[in-house]
Amino acid sequence: MTSIALPDFYMPWPARLNPNLEQARAQSLVWVRRMEMLEPVWDEERFTAMDFALFAAWTHPDVPPEELNLLSNWYIWGWYVVDYFPQTYTGAEDVGAAREYLGRLLAFMPTDGKPSELTPENPLERGLVDLWVRTVPGKSRAWLRRYVAIVQDMAQEAMRELSNLSRNECRVLDPIEYLEVRRSVGGILWSAQLVEHAYGLELPQRLLDARQLKLLNAAFADAEGLQNDLISYDIDMAEGKVNNAVTVVGHFLDRDAQDAAGLVNDLVTDRIEQFEHTCATELAPAFDEYLLSPVERAQVLRYVQGLKDWMAGNLEWALRPGGRYLPERSGDAVAEGPAVPGPTGLGTAAARLGLAPHQVGRRSRSYRNLPRQPREQIDLPDFYMPFQLRVNPLLPVAREHGNDWIRGTGITSAPGLGIWNEASIQAADYPLLGAVAFPDAKIAELDLFNDWYTWGFIQDDYLLEVFKRRRDLPGAKAYLERLARFLPVDTLAMPVPTNPPEQGLADLWLRTAPAVSDGLRRKLAASWVAHIRSGLWEIFNLVHNRVPELIDHMEMRRLSLGAEVIMDLFGYGSEETIPDAVMRSRPMRRLAAAVGDWAGWLNDVISYQVEIEYEDDLSNGVLALRRFLGSDLPEAVDGVNRLLTARLQEFEHLRDTELPELSAELKLGEEERASLADHLRQMEEWMAGFFHWTLGTSRYTDFRTRTTPVATLLRGPVGLGTSAARFPLGMRRTGRPVAN
Repeated sequence: MTSIALPDFYMPWPARLNPNLEQARAQSLVWVRRMEMLEPVWDEERFTAMDFALFAAWTHPDVPPEELNLLSNWYIWGWYVVDYFPQTYTGAEDVGAAREYLGRLLAFMPTDGKPSELTPENPLERGLVDLWVRTVPGKSRAWLRRYVAIVQDMAQEAMRELSNLSRNECRVLDPIEYLEVRRSVGGILWSAQLVEHAYGLELPQRLLDARQLKLLNAAFADAEGLQNDLISYDIDMAEGKVNNAVTVVGHFLDRDAQDAAGLVNDLVTDRIEQFEHTCATELAPAFDEYLLSPVERAQVLRYVQGLKDWMAGNLEWALRPGGRYLPERSGDAVAEGPAVPGPTGLGTAAARLGLAPHQVGRRSRSYRNLPRQPREQIDLPDFYMPFQLRVNPLLPVAREHGNDWIRGTGITSAPGLGIWNEASIQAADYPLLGAVAFPDAKIAELDLFNDWYTWGFIQDDYLLEVFKRRRDLPGAKAYLERLARFLPVDTLAMPVPTNPPEQGLADLWLRTAPAVSDGLRRKLAASWVAHIRSGLWEIFNLVHNRVPELIDHMEMRRLSLGAEVIMDLFGYGSEETIPDAVMRSRPMRRLAAAVGDWAGWLNDVISYQVEIEYEDDLSNGVLALRRFLGSDLPEAVDGVNRLLTARLQEFEHLRDTELPELSAELKLGEEERASLADHLRQMEEWMAGFFHWTLGTSRYTDFRTRTTPVATLLRGPVGLGTSAARFPLGMRRTGRPVAN
């Protein structure tokens, strides 16, 4: 079995120990005996060695004795689930029983104040009944619902793992899929909510969906989950686990285990630094934006400190030899060198503060961008595209309407803009995108879809020329907030348009909103507003001259692409024919994420030259991966292309394996299955069409000026089937990079 040497871990905060540890240890042993949890999963010796009370004391250093007891018991219960579930349910015949078991657990967590009608029948149920009674007092119904939702998410991921085992699936996940799974299976976001309970606070409801708080929670979860993968790697391999961050990264980048471990540790460092960066630069503006009171601000800051304490304390506990993850250090092992850099054990936390100074230097990589520097010429890889291209026969009619609509927005005639002209419009051929993405759409739908996509490009270019180039964050914020007012949900009242994006959006919403249900209208509006506001993140990076951290770029790329909008437009004609249970299911959400990731990162490769050299942009996946790896351009492009292939293969896996299983589980009828199949076919056609249009027009190949005459933009033939013959202005299929 391959083993790894643990790397130096970056931890900028000191670990502190709760003085109530000994009484929590005594109470925990009494509690676990009373719940009858020691057999068959653990014996008393093993339970004592893992020392979950010590874990709670390290991660919650300031809580009083009763709260420390409660938290210790919750962590015992959580780890008992982790160990009990795979030991008890091991085969295909166990899937139904496991689902029933988990369903019963959730029934013991009522959020309406009424006791559960079920009688606990096993240690997990007895423990949950006791814990829930002690947790509920003083907490709002909204907080309790959030807590149950997180536990339910953990249960769904446990079922997913069991389903994979039941069909003998040993598929190594791609990095994006693994990160999202890891956040759920480790119970780390569950621990974050326990931080709220620990200090008797509830985060302001209006802040829960704010980017700043979601980013802090995600960075916290990723740092802890990936760090745990490093520490528990040897155990995971001994147990035959396929998916650990080290194996995922090693498989994805063709690295050996030790090299992969170094990259995983770099990810951990980046996530902790992202946490620090968010605290330092984004929290205070968020407090003002969401009008938080002084008490609410203090609660958020206390919560953030609680997350820091948890991260520092978790590292101390996890690195204990003879504990849950690491073996006792024998004399031979010590002679060969310490398994853990620096001293370990009680009282050594301060001695290890600031460990891994070389990791601190990674931060400067993000700020070394020099604008308008000559860059290497990008070589386009051979992309994986398994779906067939079809063209809507109404393309000529759509072109006529589309060009007239563009002129109607005023983008070609707005004084002083000079963003688009007739030649650049013809060269980019925006109506072609709708025709290849929706080959069966009727003319009214095709025109509407085309106009929506074209508007997205208008808005993107307007934001670039008017606000991005000047790093005008306040101006962009005011502009984007006003733009969101052109997406009213309950009425059609909106301001008078004053610029091309407003003019185009007003027209589109007046044509779209009355024709859809209330649910889809609200969803469309929310998706567009989220996409619009993502432009602030891009300008924020420019103001700080900061290449985005890799995982932050991954998540924000879906918003900046408008992935949710794309999914909503698929539902424009089929929202009533596919059951809500299917559309809300985890496989469908993951399917949508795979499409969004693929399209966004494909665009990052194709638009790299124009974004880096012409737009001086920093929010590009090739650039983010290059910064992370410290690599040259070809290696970064190859890495992104691997990700594109993996995301399409994830789509195929979900389509062929998990969605049929979901259809059987939900007992879908023939008509519903046909609608789902048609929906998936539309997604495939959209990807094939987007792929062709992105490669086959001049939208992303003119990095000198958007209004350069078409004759100077293109080298070689134009039109369907000609994209492979021309990769102009800095793009090539083969060869090494050259200086421009």
